[in-house]
Amino acid sequence: MIPVLTIASIGLYLRRRFKVDPKMVSSMMFNVFSPALTFYALYSRDISGGEFLRMYGATLVLLWIVAGTSFFILRLQNAQGAERAATLLATFAFNGGNFGLSIVSFAFGEEALSWAVIAFVAGSTTAYTLGVYTASNGRASIKASLLNVLRTPPIYALVAAFALKGLGINELPPAMDRSIKLLADASIPLMIILLGLQLGELGTLTRLRLVFTGTTIRLLLAPLIGIVIASLFGLTGDARTAFIVQAGMPTAVMTIVLATEFDTDRDLALNLIMATTLISPITLSIIIYLLQNGII
Repeated sequence: MIPVLTIASIGLYLRRRFKVDPKMVSSMMFNVFSPALTFYALYSRDISGGEFLRMYGATLVLLWIVAGTSFFILRLQNAQGAERAATLLATFAFNGGNFGLSIVSFAFGEEALSWAVIAFVAGSTTAYTLGVYTASNGRASIKASLLNVLRTPPIYALVAAFALKGLGINELPPAMDRSIKLLADASIPLMIILLGLQLGELGTLTRLRLVFTGTTIRLLLAPLIGIVIASLFGLTGDARTAFIVQAGMPTAVMTIVLATEFDTDRDLALNLIMATTLISPITLSIIIYLLQNGII
């Protein structure tokens, strides 16, 4: 965790001192660096279609169970309308990109990173489908929500990687291979810098009851559910490790974008991102320790 937090603090300093706009960096990450990392991580590793589907499917099941559980808990708390939508969204939309991939890479290495990328892509597709439907309070049609997947560049990188491997093309031209690798290698430190830039925009915590509910579900309940799902789907080794770590990630910054787009409770979404991000170094350190020592 220390290397990630150290690099993130640089991004935080850049935001506070030089007013660096995270939107430009985020756009570069989303459209260039994340697809490059997705493609290279999957293309350069020997992951079969069956293994991919297990990891992808496990992530989707995890997020839907978390969403369903959150919806039930929020109903019990009489949360209504925009605040329920914002809290619900924050519990299943996890920061598997600039936080998750960085943590997995530093703590468990390149093999685990390849599996973490699959969870990240599955999380992105969920954010652009179920996330859109949730943020709109049902105003967006199911068809329109599903079509949002086409706006996710890592999906195209994933399809390209498996298509080339399926065609038996196991080596790219050296210039192309080197270019993609350079972009992929640069993506992890840039993701952490982006995390720091985004943290620089956060303010003071409010709405503590709903923030407590959302934070508890995202950082504690989700990884516990993840341990069970990993066993049910037969995930082992690096795949299981990456899956459980990704399950315990804080709320994705994407929730602010969706909350703003669909006029959901943006302030509450911002508070949930801040709370989960600030507390997650503690919970993730415990999860990583338990995994590294074979306790879970």
